[in-house]
Amino acid sequence: MVKLVICSDTHLNAYYARMRPEQLEKRRERLRQAFQKVVDFAIEEKVDVFLHAGDLFDMPDPRYKEVILTFRELKRLKEAGIRTYLIGGTHDIPKAIYEAGGAPVLHLYEEAGLAKFFRFFHTSEAEVIDVNGKRLVIAGVSCDPRIRDGNPLESLNHTPAEGDFRIFMFHYAIEGKMPRMYEGAFVPLSCLRDLPADIIVAGHIHPHSHFELGNKLVIIPGATERLDFGEEENETGFYYVELENKPKIKYLKIEPQRMRTVELHISELANQPEEKKAEYIISKLKSFSHPDQLLRFRLKGQIKPAHSSPGTKPPFTQFIPLNRIVEEGNNNNFYFHLDLSELKIESSLIETYGGEGNISIFEEVEKVVNSMLEREDETMKKLIQEARHIVLSRLEEVR
Repeated sequence: MVKLVICSDTHLNAYYARMRPEQLEKRRERLRQAFQKVVDFAIEEKVDVFLHAGDLFDMPDPRYKEVILTFRELKRLKEAGIRTYLIGGTHDIPKAIYEAGGAPVLHLYEEAGLAKFFRFFHTSEAEVIDVNGKRLVIAGVSCDPRIRDGNPLESLNHTPAEGDFRIFMFHYAIEGKMPRMYEGAFVPLSCLRDLPADIIVAGHIHPHSHFELGNKLVIIPGATERLDFGEEENETGFYYVELENKPKIKYLKIEPQRMRTVELHISELANQPEEKKAEYIISKLKSFSHPDQLLRFRLKGQIKPAHSSPGTKPPFTQFIPLNRIVEEGNNNNFYFHLDLSELKIESSLIETYGGEGNISIFEEVEKVVNSMLEREDETMKKLIQEARHIVLSRLEEVR
């Protein structure tokens, strides 16, 4: 029997722009711990092969701390007699690999004799090993950062050797297994059917899954830790596979750091007395808070202004205490993000400050925003600045 551990998307050294330095270091430690748990299991279970299907790192130039930690973990695997195989993913392959001689840090681990790194994008030379009387054929390709759409394996040049089990790894999405709103290259199922492999391992997509495709087993290991909001419901972990006559597969969970999105619709405040609306918001925020949690608190709905002339303080700034929301969120959670992207101000408020003349929409937005900023208090200014950033970002996307 041959025993395998299969993982991907560990994203070591991930960067979060809004986190304070001490928060960021603690968050990165959670990512490192997840990877170490996979290695610990492989050693304890005395597996034969360790496969990582891309995005070992979250960037092509990770800090020395992550590089050294990974070196030590791969060294532990080697000392335990476990063979390691790596491919590059969308995050840890340099975009300038051709143009400026960029090279993934993954090369270092192959040069040190700690792992086999399948570095090429469209050509793969299989490695054949004999394990416990079974002939194992392992191959793979790294992610080509230049491919944005279509079938990324269309020009694949791969002729594997014969063996009892043939394994092929890549780091691309698979048809039918992409998240909603996904845009990018993906491998059609028809391509997988023609691939000369018995076990296909695909990194890149963070929700894990596995399925049979004819006589092939397709494994999407998923991420070992939740990375971003939107992944709150994802399970995190890795696969353990036993190969004898037929593969036996088991998904092993790793407990992720808490992550949650909570929404508060402005309409919920309709039945609250004016003097209690602020406390209602804070109370709801606290009820969903946890000291080890990454929390996104989203205010949504349409605010109706109660004044008709510029400079008059709108009553809603009194019951949406932005400064206090941020303060309470930060105090009661590991990380807090106040999301105002779906909070809309009724158009009549904008028209009160409206512009005129033949100017671009970008200039018009800036003109209106600057006019509003001159006349409002600090609480309202924060809301306006957030709205300005969102509007200009969306306009740039469709420009």
